[in-house]
Amino acid sequence: MDTGDAPAEDAPPGWVLSTPVRPSEVWTFPALTLVLAGAHVFFGIAFGGLFALVVGVSAAVVTTVGAVALFVANRRAYDEQTVEASWRCHVTRVVVAVTVAAVVTIATVLVGIPFGLFLAAVGLPMRYATARAVPRVDHLAVAWAFVVVGTCGAVLAAVALTVDGLSRAQSASWIASGVFVLVWSALAVHQFRAAARATPDPPWSGVSAPDRTAS
Repeated sequence: MDTGDAPAEDAPPGWVLSTPVRPSEVWTFPALTLVLAGAHVFFGIAFGGLFALVVGVSAAVVTTVGAVALFVANRRAYDEQTVEASWRCHVTRVVVAVTVAAVVTIATVLVGIPFGLFLAAVGLPMRYATARAVPRVDHLAVAWAFVVVGTCGAVLAAVALTVDGLSRAQSASWIASGVFVLVWSALAVHQFRAAARATPDPPWSGVSAPDRTAS
């Protein structure tokens, strides 16, 4: 065992270590995202009614596009094994993750399920809660997701308070989304401030990614 006094080399950031090095790592998350897209359609049908079906299909389309983007980014990172490819893969994953979370939040609120309210408030920041260092793009993506979700929540709350004909579940869910706008707005401000303090996103390219298959 080496007991020298030389300082240990800093470990690469998590987004480099998450570069796919096995075929299963290329398709696993895209496949799970496709399953989520199918779930959108299934629950849209299960809830019945044209509105729920349209919401489910629309959410499924966005989620499917995200699954395809994930697969392409993973495959390129797997083939190239460079830090630049790892970074592109990470950015794609972040954008897809926050987009899917926002879509699930908005879709569930639209059909009258309050689950989405808590998903945005808790799920979005948790995506990097265990990260050793969070790149600026992560904070910005989450912040803008809160802005989008908060804007939709405010609009839905205004509609629920002024339009008749909504179901009881929809009315309650849409009004509750208006209350959560305050939480989402505070979280968006926090994420924008965190992005301003974060280390600039790396411009590196052409460097080999670490071999995680080595023993």
